[in-house]
Amino acid sequence: MLPDPGRARRRLALLSARARRTLPGAGLRRGCLFVHLPKCGGTSLTAGLAGTVPLTRKLGAVDAIATRRAAALLAFGVDDPWLCHEELDHGAHSFALREGLALTHLAAGAPLVYGHVLVSELLLQAALRQGHGLVTMMRDPRARALSNYRMAVRAGVIPDDLDLWLDGPVGLRMGRQMLRYLSGHPDPARIDAPETALRIALERLERFALIGFLETPQPFLDGFAAAFGARPALPRLNRGGGVRLDLTAAQARKLETLIEPDRIIHARALALHPGTASARRARRALRSGPSGAPA
Repeated sequence: MLPDPGRARRRLALLSARARRTLPGAGLRRGCLFVHLPKCGGTSLTAGLAGTVPLTRKLGAVDAIATRRAAALLAFGVDDPWLCHEELDHGAHSFALREGLALTHLAAGAPLVYGHVLVSELLLQAALRQGHGLVTMMRDPRARALSNYRMAVRAGVIPDDLDLWLDGPVGLRMGRQMLRYLSGHPDPARIDAPETALRIALERLERFALIGFLETPQPFLDGFAAAFGARPALPRLNRGGGVRLDLTAAQARKLETLIEPDRIIHARALALHPGTASARRARRALRSGPSGAPA
């Protein structure tokens, strides 16, 4: 099989960026744990973040596909990339493995640890003990959820049936990713006390050093450079595609109910980090109370 020229170019660009960061004082000034929320531009951003780490230092990548396969082997003895996919019934196995890998990278002294990892209390405290700042990128919850749906359909994870998705457990998982990742609960479809999970997620927002928003990336890059001492490049590697979804009024109402916890979390993040949001969105969030409802 011939090598992928695009992948080879990206790898060369990453190596070149990391080589430049090997100069004294050119790399990260403090460690970073990047929590990659699905469909929020994190795939492109992590490529830029990786370029801030000198070649002489370890990269703490937590690979999504590899952990799905390894989790299936550990739990069921089969090498299957779908069995422990995080949007399906056995995804908790993948998240548990990712937590272990992230902790391992932190223990090994990796200055940058990144991937689809849940913010458990254990991982949060380990990162803070190491002096790592928590960072993530968010996106409008409605746009993010629909992008998640389209990607899963294209990848063959789920059928192209929007009503089935809205009414089923996969819709809950994909529609409440912010709740899932920030509460540390691996499966939003199986949360017994959603109010408690939301409270935990909102409290953990307070522990983040920086939260960016996909709609306004430049202020995030400026904020990252100020907080971590190195400005990442932002290549556009992961372009979404697919046909635009035109929802009926009933489907739109269901979607808003589905994403309500993420709406609250997103509004709170905008209020906490207005410097990385657009002025209009930040003002709107600041007019809301801590719960996300109008104060």
